[in-house]
Amino acid sequence: MNTDSSFAQNRLVQLTEQLLSGRPVTGDIIFLADEEAPGVSGATWRFEDDDHAFLKESGFRFMLMELLDTLIRHRAEQGKSHLQGIIHLENSSPSINWLTTEQAEKRRMVE
Repeated sequence: MNTDSSFAQNRLVQLTEQLLSGRPVTGDIIFLADEEAPGVSGATWRFEDDDHAFLKESGFRFMLMELLDTLIRHRAEQGKSHLQGIIHLENSSPSINWLTTEQAEKRRMVE
């Protein structure tokens, strides 16, 4: 894992440990970025209804979007070309995979 990936991964782990401890949540967040003013431009959340409600009520959804803005700006400042991606939660354990715009759009279209 390179330094940039471990930076993002560490921040995701901190957030999930803080807000999701004791609640196993599984699903995906596919996010797109605005490359001109780096930040999240859209996100598709794929979770069971109960988990989705919990993510909103716990503040995780809001905090993750803030974190994604920070991570995207960080990558843009470093000249990284893949600003979109997918976050997968497996029993509240996060992983992030950075994607091209085309890959992220394709993932958003797949149910």
